[in-house]
Amino acid sequence: MAALDTILTLPILEGFESARPLHAQGPRSLDALRMLRISVTDRCNLRCMYCMPEEGMTFAPVDRLLTPGEIESAARVAHRLGVTHVKITGGEPTVRRDLLEILGLIGSIGFEDVSMTTNGLQMKRLAAPLRDAGLDRLTFSIDSLRPDRYRDITGGGRLDLVHEGLEAAGDAGFDRIKINMVVIPGVNDDEILDFAELAHGRPWTIRYIEFMPLGSSRLSCSGSTFDVGGEHLENELVKRRIEERHGPLEPVRRTNEPGVGPADVFKLPRGAGRVGFISAMSRPFCEQCNRLRLTATGELRACLFDGGEVDLRSRLRPVPDEGAIARAFESCIGMKPVTHGATGDRQMSQLGG
Repeated sequence: MAALDTILTLPILEGFESARPLHAQGPRSLDALRMLRISVTDRCNLRCMYCMPEEGMTFAPVDRLLTPGEIESAARVAHRLGVTHVKITGGEPTVRRDLLEILGLIGSIGFEDVSMTTNGLQMKRLAAPLRDAGLDRLTFSIDSLRPDRYRDITGGGRLDLVHEGLEAAGDAGFDRIKINMVVIPGVNDDEILDFAELAHGRPWTIRYIEFMPLGSSRLSCSGSTFDVGGEHLENELVKRRIEERHGPLEPVRRTNEPGVGPADVFKLPRGAGRVGFISAMSRPFCEQCNRLRLTATGELRACLFDGGEVDLRSRLRPVPDEGAIARAFESCIGMKPVTHGATGDRQMSQLGG
């Protein structure tokens, strides 16, 4: 299968001005806040080329990580402020030993939906316990369906363990699985149609994510074999290739989509599943952003790309101050940019994607 021929350079900030309607509450209002992404660790059992630098990472000391009780306190305030959905992220969240305790505490708060993003390597043993702990949905990050290429992209990962994890997740009752593919020109863009085929016989959603340059990584460092510089593959081209094979894609109303994510989702013709497109580089969706991020070390962050961090850990220790926590949320939401920058200032593994 040939790779896409066209690669676009997308200077997203040049000439861009927000067309912010007067009636819009916009992303800088607590009334717009619906999701809190909670990173429970900055550690991972993979070293993906777009996530970590070649020399590896210096991870946060364990005593700097938020405890299960501190995470619960932050989540309870978020729920009171109107957050309806929580996404558990990492690093890789399954490497944290008290993950089930964290999920049990979050699940007791009353959110409409609690989901988690994982690389799937430990799902064979954890899928059922996670379901029992109150997890509603799972998203798998998989960037290749070819074992050798998957190993290269992830720095040694085993694709057979991911397949076993997907099977275990289905057996545990996770029937709305999402699969995220970061499309990297010249690396895996010749697998776009292979991923779409996964949604033919299964009620899965395959989401294509434009490569986002965040921090330093094996992919972006000078001299890397996989260096794509400032170039990105636009999702409109990905969508076009899928439609050339399968026919016109039917839009799915966001109100019918589980979760409150940024993907534009479409029904795959004659298939059981859907495909989605997260186009942060070619079509920034900052004006509709409805989320904040809580890092594993307690920074509340306004944007994946641009700073806007508020120290929440000091408001959680030694005793949580709910008023101060709520004020931190209000301060952080006001830091959201009109449009994010072209590159991010921190590693993906530190922010939870």
